[in-house]
Amino acid sequence: MGHRVGHGEHRDQQAPIDNDLPVAQAYREAIEIFVAAEELGYDSGWVIQRHFRQGKEQISSPLVALGAIAQHTTRIGLGTGVLVLPLEDPLRVAEDAATVDAFSGGRLELGVGSGPFPGAWEAFGRDLADRQRIFGESVSRLHEVLEGSPLNAAGESLYSPGAGVRRRLWQATTSHPDYAHASAAAAALAGDGLQLSRANAWGGGTVAGAQAAQAAWIRSYLSAWTDPDHPPRVQVSRAVYPHPDRVEAVRRVTPGVHRWRSWSTSGGPKHAQGVDEYLAADHALLGPAATLADELAADPAVALATDLLVSFVPGVPDRDEHIRLLESTARDLAPRLGCAPSERGRP
Repeated sequence: MGHRVGHGEHRDQQAPIDNDLPVAQAYREAIEIFVAAEELGYDSGWVIQRHFRQGKEQISSPLVALGAIAQHTTRIGLGTGVLVLPLEDPLRVAEDAATVDAFSGGRLELGVGSGPFPGAWEAFGRDLADRQRIFGESVSRLHEVLEGSPLNAAGESLYSPGAGVRRRLWQATTSHPDYAHASAAAAALAGDGLQLSRANAWGGGTVAGAQAAQAAWIRSYLSAWTDPDHPPRVQVSRAVYPHPDRVEAVRRVTPGVHRWRSWSTSGGPKHAQGVDEYLAADHALLGPAATLADELAADPAVALATDLLVSFVPGVPDRDEHIRLLESTARDLAPRLGCAPSERGRP
């Protein structure tokens, strides 16, 4: 699940449900965290789709989860960050998304991407090597369905209507250097928002290099934007852990670091030599809010974003600590970034 803090008038939140609680309890606590985020004035909360607990996370059906959360909240936006579209039928995604949007009073933010885990693609019988083509075809189909195009010879179209979701669609574009710029531009030409994950050093480069690359992709997106009636939307995700004492913050996230390293199948994180090295490579910002604000202000991708999505990883905060982090981010960090809740997010 997630928390988003946006520039200017927006604030959002993202937090993965990646603990080892019984699943029913984890979902109940997810609802409680969304309710707390709404009361604190966050604009939106976001959930990550993971099949088979990949990444030790628990939501394989994010739209079902958001439908439940919608019944306990009234204002906060409900986002997928992201739903793995190539492993789904776009028509069914559109039907479920439109239904959640109707239940929630027009609060769904539908983010779609291709997903990083080969095991999921294997399980669904898809070829990961072909994911760029499959993702492109799936997004095009999703656009058509949400726009109300006829779906059969009888001329039937999506019901509930999907026009609202279509205007709140986001694409998490690839970071592959051969496709990233074109992918970002394609999202802009479609009128979709652009979602970018955390910039870290796991790909063999540096954090600064990853940030600069993201800033370049954002510029490609902004240059390709052609819709005069709607502003572009750029969401950048960053990991924060505000605490007055950085040493204490590191102590609190250390169990989560060890847990993630023992699980990782990607080759990067579990080969970090120590907790500090892991946190540096993961670009997790820990410590006093003023220090975190300075680091975020120096990030070139954050400077170009319209929305900053904050997550509280790689620690695995329990419910109470999660709510403390929400409160600290809203009270101590967001004002230093010039953030304020939108009208929808205001108590």
